[in-house]
Amino acid sequence: NFSVVPKTGQIRFGLSAIKNVGENIAGVIIDERKANGPYSSIQDFVLRVNSRDLNKKSLESMIRAGAFDKMAERNQCLINLEHLLEWSKETQREKINGQKGLFDGMDVGPKFELQKAEPATMQEKLNWEKELLGLYISGHPLQNFKKILEQKAISINSLINFESPKFPAKTSVRIGGIISGIKKIITKRGLPMLFMKVEDMNSKVEVVVFPSLIERNPVIFQENKVVFVTGRLDQKDNVPKIICEQIEEILEA
Repeated sequence: NFSVVPKTGQIRFGLSAIKNVGENIAGVIIDERKANGPYSSIQDFVLRVNSRDLNKKSLESMIRAGAFDKMAERNQCLINLEHLLEWSKETQREKINGQKGLFDGMDVGPKFELQKAEPATMQEKLNWEKELLGLYISGHPLQNFKKILEQKAISINSLINFESPKFPAKTSVRIGGIISGIKKIITKRGLPMLFMKVEDMNSKVEVVVFPSLIERNPVIFQENKVVFVTGRLDQKDNVPKIICEQIEEILEA
């Protein structure tokens, strides 16, 4: 689970909170580490964690989330994943069958060299973290856009500040941020309508997009696009929303 690191006050992200990694496998990983010490490499990890719960999907999720960053680069682990698991199974099978290798009795174990691979980009890492952890860890996709957002848009925090609201309902506002979620519904007339989550570096707000605007520019409505949104502020039920009237993709910081 989540915990606080003594002395530093940092928050440690729990393994069981990674998507596709359950409490069972997290418990197996931790028990093995307590019994036989820290894992020295991803090769050491797959050899020592012998559990049906550690399948390709759960291991891939841990890699993408950054659980092995101190051992190997993420994309390199992903490129080698299938061969790594095959090697682990074969090595464990030989051990069970009692087969003896050339180096048995010596202080060396079976080797598996990771093939080289192009490192994952920062954007890939951030997308994986958002998908599997629910938040960004390595950085923020809007970091390079911070200056232009401050210059040409208002902060989302200023819209959702209930203690001292700055903008009354129906005010025209312009925000900037990343599309972090899209929910699509079909209206009674059979046309698509969207409820988007747009977030800047501090807060998020729901943006309602009607069919007429989607028809004019359907390609822009995709998750992870960085956009300016201009629209009317709706304060219905004391939950701020923006009725989108115009949207523009931000291509360069």
